[in-house]
Amino acid sequence: MLSFGEGDNAPAIAVTMRDVRCAMANVDPDSASRAPEVLRSVRRANQNNAGIYGAVIRVGQLVVGQIVRFSGSSILP
Repeated sequence: MLSFGEGDNAPAIAVTMRDVRCAMANVDPDSASRAPEVLRSVRRANQNNAGIYGAVIRVGQLVVGQIVRFSGSSILP
């Protein structure tokens, strides 16, 4: 679980699954130019995964500078 801030009422997200790499990670959002080395790095560093999917557990306010914590055991395979 990712939690944002302190206390039992802190906003939180449960990690539900890995996000397999996507070709969009290669595209610079400003210039639309492609950079294939990005996906090569993702593949090497993260077993071909580019991110995660999650489900909101608790809603709340996010604030710049807030502490972000990862806790609990992973439910990912």
